[in-house]
Order: sequence, then structure tokens, then C-alpha cells
Amino acid sequence: MNGWKKMTGGNPAMGLSAWLVHPAGRVRIFTELTKAHLAFYIALSAVFGHVIATQEPEGDTLVLGTAVWLLAAGAAVLNNIQDRTYDAYFVRTCRRSLPRKKITAKTAGIIAAGLIVSGLGILFLYFHKPFPLVLGILSLVFYNALYTPLKKKTCLAVLPGFVCGMLPPAIGWTAGSMASSDTGFHTLLVLMLVTGIWQVPHFMVLASRDTPVSPDPVPFFTSPFVWSITERNIQVLIWTSLYSLAVFLFLLKGGIAGYAFSVTLAGMALALPVGLAAFFKRCSNPTSATGFYAINLSLFFFMALGILDHLLV
Repeated sequence: MNGWKKMTGGNPAMGLSAWLVHPAGRVRIFTELTKAHLAFYIALSAVFGHVIATQEPEGDTLVLGTAVWLLAAGAAVLNNIQDRTYDAYFVRTCRRSLPRKKITAKTAGIIAAGLIVSGLGILFLYFHKPFPLVLGILSLVFYNALYTPLKKKTCLAVLPGFVCGMLPPAIGWTAGSMASSDTGFHTLLVLMLVTGIWQVPHFMVLASRDTPVSPDPVPFFTSPFVWSITERNIQVLIWTSLYSLAVFLFLLKGGIAGYAFSVTLAGMALALPVGLAAFFKRCSNPTSATGFYAINLSLFFFMALGILDHLLV
């Protein structure tokens, strides 16, 4: 406990009124709590699903992306609240705002509620369809009610994590179209497979970077006594290879029409597992951020090129 107090620096937690008027660190705290970059990825995958449904981006697409970003950001804040005690025991997370008491859990809860209600409200009121709202609520259930508590206990947390990755493209699709006879529906299913499988190596590499700073019990998945470094790296490579195969399947299904974009994505899908294998073999520190960033950037380029393909072709 003394070590935890030392990490927090003894800072009094910032309440809502102070957080709103105090400029120092306000943006950084908000960006950290909302996991803004991950929320952007989630919103981008929803935009991709919407583009597949409508065949071209439009004003509704921007609204859809904004709604999903708000929802994902709110879920991330809620996740930070749920993990605030747990985060204090790991080098990667112990300096976050909630473990260091830079903001109160109550204030973070108000922010989370505002973001979630805003996101769900836009999905329901703007699109006038029940399915985007229902899928948005399901994404909260799988992420905050299943994935977040399970990741502290078992590696089976990857299963609700897999579903979490599949839902945003479906939210985008249902907001734009529901015609199951459309060939684009099959493209959507493969897209959902890509984003779902991606969650697994993303989760595994992220968890492998959780180095404990205390002798307190750590989650089953991150314990070094469960899997050796080699075993963990092999599993990351297996799931990354499956993710790459899903990208190839998406290309074979005609998800990308442009030749240059297709070749670029095919090259990326081939290079990713090969590059990670070479990195794991050469690097003595498998918790390096290199693999994490490579996996993340691969999904960003996949979605960005897919959306650009519908814009330009």
C-alpha cells in the first residue's frame, strides 16, 4: 500500500468543478481516459462498415463515426474506472490519472456517462433505427461487463474481446443498410472477421507488456508462470497470421476494388507475421512496443485504404 501511495504522489483527486476550470493537464487527462486513439480505430471500423453499406461516404457517415467515437470513448473511461486499482500495480499503467488520483472516479464516471449517453443518443435519434442502438449497447456489455473483469482472471477474455472487435462495423452497416441479399453484406462479414481477430494479438501483446511493480497477485493471463516468452510469442504469431489470412479473404471477396490498394494491403498482410517473427527472434525484450505498434498500424492502414478505395474507385 505504501508503494501505491508513492506512485500516486499523494495528489488529491481532482473533482469535476476543478477539472472543468483548471487548464493544466486537462486535455491530456481526457485523452488518456478516453483512449482517444483506440476510440478513433473503433470509429474508423464503424465508418468502414457504413461505407460498405452505402457504397460511398456521405454526411451520415461522419455522424455515424462521431457517435461511435463518443460511445467507444465513454466505454474506455468506464474501463479506466473499473481498472483503477488494478492499474496501480503495473509499470505500463501505474502513472495513469486515476491510479495517481489526478481525477476522482466520480468525475470520471460523469464524463463516461455523458459520452456514452451522447453516443447512444445519436445512434438512436439520428438514424431512427433500433439495430445501431442495440449493437452499441451490446458492445458496452461485452467490453465493460465481460472483457474488463475477465481479463484479470483468464485468457478466455479474448472471446468477448473478439466480439467487441466485430460489433463496430456491424453498427456502421445497420445504420446504412439492412439488405442481406446485397453482396456487400458478405464483405461486411469478412470485415467483422478481420477486426475481431485483430483484437486477439492486440490484447496478447498489450497484456505481455504489463510488468508488475509489486508482489501482489497479478491476472492469470499476464503471469510469467503461465506461458514462457517463447510460447507467448508463438501464440501472437499464430493469431497475427490468422488476422493476415482474414485480410487476404477480404481482398478475395472483392472488398478492395483498386489494384494498387489491393497489392499494398496484400503486401502488408504478408509482411506483418514475417516481420514479427523476425523481431521476436532478434529482440531480447519481447515487451517492446514495436510489435504492438506494428499490429495497430496494420489495422489502421487496412481501414484507411479500404475507405479511400470507396472514395476514389
